[in-house]
Amino acid sequence: MSNSGCNGSRYIPEEILINILSRLPVKSLIRFICVCKLWSSLIRSSRFIGMHLNRNVTNRAHAFIIALHESRRKPKICYTLFSNETFEPCLKIKHPLTGPKIEIHGSSNGLVCLSYELGNLDTSIYLCNLSIQKHVVLPPTSILCLPSPEYVTYVAFGFHPGLNDYKVVRLLTFSEGNHCIEVEVYSLSTNSWKRIDAIPASIKAMVLHSDQFAVYNGVAYWIMKKEDATYCFVSFDTDSEVFEEFLLPDAVVDGIESMLDNCKELIAEYKGSICLFQSNLDFRAGNDYIDMWVLQEKSFKKLLTVYLPGKRSFYPLAIRMGNELLVGYPCGSYLCSYNLETKQVTETGIKLAVDRYNDYHARAYVESLVLLRE
Repeated sequence: MSNSGCNGSRYIPEEILINILSRLPVKSLIRFICVCKLWSSLIRSSRFIGMHLNRNVTNRAHAFIIALHESRRKPKICYTLFSNETFEPCLKIKHPLTGPKIEIHGSSNGLVCLSYELGNLDTSIYLCNLSIQKHVVLPPTSILCLPSPEYVTYVAFGFHPGLNDYKVVRLLTFSEGNHCIEVEVYSLSTNSWKRIDAIPASIKAMVLHSDQFAVYNGVAYWIMKKEDATYCFVSFDTDSEVFEEFLLPDAVVDGIESMLDNCKELIAEYKGSICLFQSNLDFRAGNDYIDMWVLQEKSFKKLLTVYLPGKRSFYPLAIRMGNELLVGYPCGSYLCSYNLETKQVTETGIKLAVDRYNDYHARAYVESLVLLRE
């Protein structure tokens, strides 16, 4: 490839140029788009966008923590990007929404799924690339007729590597009893929703346990309560549109039924497997802890138990850097990071704010150029 289109530039082989540019942060790449038409075309190409993203994800480069933060400046409460290394604030999220009433439904490959006080099907949902300040507003729902006017919506977002597509899954439940009634899936590639018709009767009869709802590798996961009052783990593949049920460990069910305020679940991916984290309290020992369960061969196996000496009423929020668990604790409202392999605890100094449900929020975020071509 010749660089003759760039005045004053010498010849640089294409692979070397791509290798250099793919290591740079998004902010620099956006500036370099204006250098010349050649560089603009290269940086905007789907090949380069994919290569840049793959390098960031593989090397955990240009990675951040996104958290609902209590700042000393206005706006006092807002979602903020923090450095993964220094934990210093890098960017307050101002586009397209800001404030404590924002709901984040997932973060994947530089895209964040946001909405403002998700309440009904008319609420706008956004897919935002915070690095390049671009967003997509999702189209209206595909669900035209509801069996009841009283309902609650839940949303989860993630990437499907097999389809190379981003998916948003929306679950509708009855307000009274939280019985599942509708599921629809949005695909970024087609910019459209698809209503799922073939929902098993057993799933429709269940009660949603909580708003802990996640999508990983194109599969949505959540916890539900059956008609016989037992709990199960449910998955839905956005490609095959197949639902599956998995038994929950007795210890997890005991935690759910305890109704303790500090008993909270987190569904997350760890080393390629889906894991379920649950915070709880050992009344005999007086210690708080987090159990980690991994889903293997259609059943859960306990992987480890997390203890944080000196901390009380803490609960899991997200996985960062592939092997660190972000944990929020009410005493001081701070965020810490627990290494699942070395058991080392790192205090981030990030002061968390609570949303209208009195919950903390923190997620991992990586820079990317996704949506640059949109």
